[in-house]
This record gives sequence, structure tokens and C-alpha cells, in this order.
Amino acid sequence: MAAFQPLQPISRFLLPRGPLLLRPQTRLLMQHATGLRHASTPAKGLSAEFLRRKAAQQQKATPVIPQPDIYRPPSHGSRKPNRNLENRIYGPPVSEEDKKRMATKKYPNMMSPEGSFSFWFLHDRGIHMWITLGILVTLSIAAWYMDFLSRTIYAELLPTRRDFVRHPYDTTKRFIEVYKMHMEYTSQLYTQQRLKKAEDVDKRRQYRLERQREAELKGEEYVEDPRYYVGEDGVRRRRVKRWFGIWE
Repeated sequence: MAAFQPLQPISRFLLPRGPLLLRPQTRLLMQHATGLRHASTPAKGLSAEFLRRKAAQQQKATPVIPQPDIYRPPSHGSRKPNRNLENRIYGPPVSEEDKKRMATKKYPNMMSPEGSFSFWFLHDRGIHMWITLGILVTLSIAAWYMDFLSRTIYAELLPTRRDFVRHPYDTTKRFIEVYKMHMEYTSQLYTQQRLKKAEDVDKRRQYRLERQREAELKGEEYVEDPRYYVGEDGVRRRRVKRWFGIWE
């Protein structure tokens, strides 16, 4: 009679894929058939012993070895420091004259003492405000003067710096005269531009009226271009559409 042979597990990739409930449980068959235990399966007999040893190890306190005094540094004595002796001053008491002298003494690499000129210069708000405003005014005057030199046509009539040093009064008077000439010239330019603009507006208005008369004589209706409109100043401009407040 043939001996009983244990069942051999079938490889997973050889089994057909079916529902989970209908798949054969090969691991259970192997355990019941061969009686072997996998390494990943925890042993029941060692779990209680393992927990007991772990609890005993946790109950043990960490041993503390006392530090001998021979290795203790001088800055960390064995006794607690006395807080009352921290602000103690060794030597004779400091007098009022010594305090005043120490307050006004200049120490290297430190801020200037009170009462000195450098302390006043660094902490006074008035002197800082005066310096700041002086720099801003100087820069604004320099910018205005450079712009004036780049725009005026009378730059050759302006006095030089040497003349200002030698004759400041006459140089200032001459500069004012040249500046008045420059202002008169710019006023004339602006007046001519304004008159030319008004003349152009009048010509456009006359042109539109003439077109309307021609249309009336021919019996036609004069229709203006809806793409343009005439503003309050008489200038004909193109209408611009807006979408959500943004120019087209």
C-alpha cells in the first residue's frame, strides 16, 4: 500500500483568478498538511515571556553616577551660588565725583558720553532735520537749474561761476533778467500754441457747417459719423468703446 504523501502547494500564478471567496487557501492547506510554521508567524509561547522581559526592563531606572569633586570645574561649585553677592563691588565705595567722571569719560570703541559734542551731534533732532532739509533743497535747486539750462535759448547770456564769485550782486541781477526773458519767450510760445489750437477748432466748425449747408441745398440729410463726436472744446474725437471699464 502506498504511503501517504502530503499535498504540494500549487503556485499562485498557475491558479485561475476568480472570486475571493472561491480562491483556494493554499497557506492554510500547507499549515495543516505539513505542520510547518513560517518565520513571519509569531510564536504563541514566546509572546508572554517577551512582554514580561520588556516590562521588567522598563521598570529599571537609569543609573546615575555621581561626579567626583576632583573633576568639578571652578565655575560650577558643588554649593549653590549666593545671589546676594552677585552685585557686590570689591574695593572702596564709588563717590559722586567718580560717577560724574566715569559718565563723561570717553572709552574706546564705545558711544560718546553725555555732554560731549559728538553725543549732541548724534542725538539732536534739530541738527539732523536741518541737514536733511538742506540737502533736499540743494538737490531741488540743482535739478531746477539744470532743467532751466536745457530749455532756455538764452544760455549764452547767463553769467559764469567765476563772475558769481567775483561779483555776486551783479551776477544775481543779470540772472534774474535772463530768467525774465526766458519766461516771456515761453509765454509767447504757449500763447501761439493756444491761438493755433483755437483757430483749428474754428476751421473744423466752419467745415462742418459748410457740409450741412451743402446737404440742405441738395435736399439730403446730413448724418455725422457715429464713430466720432465733438467735445466741449470743439475738437472732433473718435469714440472709444469700453469693456468692463477697460479701454478697447
